Parts: sequence; structure tokens; C-alpha cells
Amino acid sequence: MTTRKKSSDPVMNHDPLQGMETSAEPADDRAGLNTTSPAVEATVLDAKENVVTLGESLTIQDVAGMLETLRRLLELGGTVTLNAGELDQVDGAGIQLLCTFVKEAVNQHIEVKWVATAEKLQSAAELLGLAEVLNLSIKQAA
Repeated sequence: MTTRKKSSDPVMNHDPLQGMETSAEPADDRAGLNTTSPAVEATVLDAKENVVTLGESLTIQDVAGMLETLRRLLELGGTVTLNAGELDQVDGAGIQLLCTFVKEAVNQHIEVKWVATAEKLQSAAELLGLAEVLNLSIKQAA
């Protein structure tokens, strides 16, 4: 069993998504957002608000395309609205990508809003204790 020597040591010393390459050349739309992945739909409503539909799947197979889209949104600034209403599959890589994006947006003073969240995303975030990090509202008991 390995023990950490200092409590301030990071759990991970690297970003597992850093340097991730996509197999195809990204196709840029008018706003410069990568829409190569079929699960990624990104549209710009105006210069200050960007809307991204996460699609049906945000798993390790989908994060490369979404990573590029989210990076572009950080470059554009303004408000980002995430639509996860159709999300049917999400795994640890997808949750990690969303957490990293939301944290970086907060650091850059970019507001992140959710238009819709699927039950699977909400449940996964709550189970992992990340609903607050993702700015997802915790469901109230009925």
C-alpha cells in the first residue's frame, strides 16, 4: 500500500486530457467552435452567450471533441450555457472534463449556466460529490 507523504501532495501530477489529439481534422463553424464529434453541437446565440449541447453521450470516446469545443468557449469568454438534457451516457472522463471546464470558467470569471440536465448527469455528480463543483442544483426531497 502506498501512502502519501504530505497532505498537500496532488492526487494527480498531470492532466490526463492534456495533449489528447483527435483523429480527424476539426471542422470549425462560423464561431470557430469544433463540431467534429457527432455528440457535440455548439451554437452561438450572440457575442456574449455561447450554448453547447452535450448530446447523448459524454464518455471517454467523446471527450476529445468536446474538449476542443470547451477550450474555444473559454477563449471567447462571455456566458456559457450547457445543455445536457439529452445526455444518456456519462462516465468519469466526461464528469472530469465538465469539472475542469467549470473550474477554469470560474477562474476566468466566465458564467456557466445549465439549460437542462439529464437525470444520469445529476445522479453521477451527486454520487461523486461534484454537483456543487458543476453548479448543478441538488434535487430537493419530494
